[in-house]
Amino acid sequence: MKKLVLSTLLLATAGLGFVSCNNGDYNATPASGINPLNPTGGLNYNFDWGGDDPMSAEINGNSWKADDARMFENPFDNRQYVVAGYKYGGDTAQMAITLLKNVEAGKVYYVFHDNTENTAYYASNISDDNQYYYSGNTSVGEVHIQEADATHIKGLFMFLAKSDGTGQYVNVQKGYFNVLKP
Repeated sequence: MKKLVLSTLLLATAGLGFVSCNNGDYNATPASGINPLNPTGGLNYNFDWGGDDPMSAEINGNSWKADDARMFENPFDNRQYVVAGYKYGGDTAQMAITLLKNVEAGKVYYVFHDNTENTAYYASNISDDNQYYYSGNTSVGEVHIQEADATHIKGLFMFLAKSDGTGQYVNVQKGYFNVLKP
């Protein structure tokens, strides 16, 4: 009887070892980039920040301010506007958010890749396809519209984005824009 109990205990212990083994799909501290399940700087859902005109944000905890920002009709979908900010010098960086034209002040809009109405991306170098980070299927992102009238739109945003080329993520937090409508 003792041998049966010990054998059962040994098999159960070995079974637990197999259940808890690492299959390599998840790395809590990736060698490069950020962990999408625990991004650098966390995710701020309070939307309790301001910003600098015309567009600003924190990218992986570092300040980013656009030199220029504008809003224009999406050339691929006339139902949408694109709010785009550009930072010049060296490698030109760009941040853009697409929103339906009928956004309203006081409302929240979600941005992610499969949502064809509202998306976001950040490009740390617009000349390098591997440096484009898109709001994706598993990403989170929100835009809070503070003001929207016939002349301008102002809002706060945050999103997590992934490079299709490298698989790395960027965490865009404390985003702000204030742009004239076309």
